[in-house]
Amino acid sequence: MTSLNDEPAGRIRSIGEFFALARAMELDAATRYKETSRQLRAQGETALAAVFDGLAETELGHIRQVDQWQDHEGDGASARLPWSIPDTFDASPEEMAGTKLLTPYQALASAVRHEQRAFAFWTYVAAHAEAADVKDAAERMALEELEHVSLLRSERRKAFHAGRLAGQPAGEEAVTLAGLAAIERRVAELIESDAPSVPDIEMRSALGAAARDASAKLDELHAVEPAEFSVPALPDERTSDISACAEYLAEAYLRLAERTQNPRVLGVIQDLAKVAIFRLGILRAEDPADLA
Repeated sequence: MTSLNDEPAGRIRSIGEFFALARAMELDAATRYKETSRQLRAQGETALAAVFDGLAETELGHIRQVDQWQDHEGDGASARLPWSIPDTFDASPEEMAGTKLLTPYQALASAVRHEQRAFAFWTYVAAHAEAADVKDAAERMALEELEHVSLLRSERRKAFHAGRLAGQPAGEEAVTLAGLAAIERRVAELIESDAPSVPDIEMRSALGAAARDASAKLDELHAVEPAEFSVPALPDERTSDISACAEYLAEAYLRLAERTQNPRVLGVIQDLAKVAIFRLGILRAEDPADLA
């Protein structure tokens, strides 16, 4: 079960504060999902936007449930939030919409983790509540979040199988250094053949040369470190997307730098990671979709 990013900032002192916090958390989730959808749709990612639209509608349904519960309890008076709502998300809407590696499965997996953190939050609140009605309400909310986890996990499984049928990786894939070398060569080809991706001729030439140099270093290192390692997957439909390939390589280098035990490999990979992050920044600055 995913744990909280941070412990709650304090205790809930009344049932009014409980309802204020519960509603604010559900509204924050709906707002985040809607904003992610808006940004994805602006980039032409309509299929992914639809996933986040569905998540937003689910959260709006949760808000209606909280409102009905509050009305049933006869506590219609609004109370102020006792403190700022907790952060239960993996990333901001800008970060979610900004990645070129996102798939429906990963979007739903992130939503599952959000609901798991919400469950952990309400469990913590219940355990530390002084008022009996707040404790009971927090326990009920925790159980409802657990039901949300179950429903989203079911949707995640559907997305996993649909992705496999479409040849789309679920979230992680095994790769070797030789495999990364091949993608560096692909990036060099894409940069050199697609002038609009980097309008500056000198920068385009420099990035292409750097990618080919990285490819040669990776091929050489493969003889030292032939093992596979796990990295965020590159969807098949993104293999001709320069920004997606560049993001994939940056993520792969950072992941490998955390895990390798070989000092020689670590030194080279850290250098490649710096170049990859710089390259990704250049490509994103030139990508109209990232400026929308």
